[in-house]
Amino acid sequence: MKRRVPRQAQRYPAKLAVTNLNGRPVTDTFLMDISALGAKLESSTPLARRYPVEINILFPGAQTETKLAGMVVWMRPSVASPGRYLMGVKFHQRFWDLDQLGRAGKI
Repeated sequence: MKRRVPRQAQRYPAKLAVTNLNGRPVTDTFLMDISALGAKLESSTPLARRYPVEINILFPGAQTETKLAGMVVWMRPSVASPGRYLMGVKFHQRFWDLDQLGRAGKI
């Protein structure tokens, strides 16, 4: 299916572990791709549309975790991994530093 609206920010593929989801430690949630405006998560825990999300991620080479907050805008079961779910998260604030990290190949 062809996108009707061009992307506002470059998306960067990633496979980063989410260490904290909504204040709780997690070991089975991963960030699959990310942009300055949002991210795609994979988890065994489905989150409904419009559900508020706060995640902590340790980017490669970083000394401290980064906290990102947003809202689930879509969710669907993963075809490739039964029992897991893919979710799109739109960040509350644009994170343009992420774009710089992606362009530098640090994600």
